[in-house]
Amino acid sequence: MATRALLAALSAGAAAAIALSPAAQAQSLTGSRVTVAGYCCTAVTPSDLVTNTLTANVGPTVEFPEGSFMSTAVGFDVLPVTVDVGASTIRISYTAGGPVAPGGFNGFAFSFADAPRITGATVDPSSTYEPVVSFGPDTIYVNEAGQTLTSTSSVLVNISAVPEPGAYALMLGGLGLLGVMARRRRD
Repeated sequence: MATRALLAALSAGAAAAIALSPAAQAQSLTGSRVTVAGYCCTAVTPSDLVTNTLTANVGPTVEFPEGSFMSTAVGFDVLPVTVDVGASTIRISYTAGGPVAPGGFNGFAFSFADAPRITGATVDPSSTYEPVVSFGPDTIYVNEAGQTLTSTSSVLVNISAVPEPGAYALMLGGLGLLGVMARRRRD
């Protein structure tokens, strides 16, 4: 009987440790679908959409190479830009520069589908400029309003994401099942 209690305590402890560990909490955006578009000059609304809307699967290649974004607004020029979405990052790199119009929002909105819940987004210190970055559960906003970009401007946005609560329940259920199986083998 003492063996069963010890095994149950070990299983519960292991499940809690795994669930609380950063590696278990951090999730990859790889395989999710990302949709991105450029907006100017007040908010992320259909009336402020100034580029085409693009969608790709997040993977090992550059999702949106230079030349992907095209202006859809009269008199609006799109700077040559490459956007690479990684497992936990977004890199935006320019090959030409110029001033970005000021305003409430002038930049990119990234929406993710089939992805873990986004819980954080920060500008990496290696970036050559610092846009205002914000996020929602499935969206990252990169606001470049008022920035002056150059041909070497690049920003790396670090993204934190965690699985939905259902994923935790599934993981803990599986660990509990492993504990039950281990107990039966010892008896």
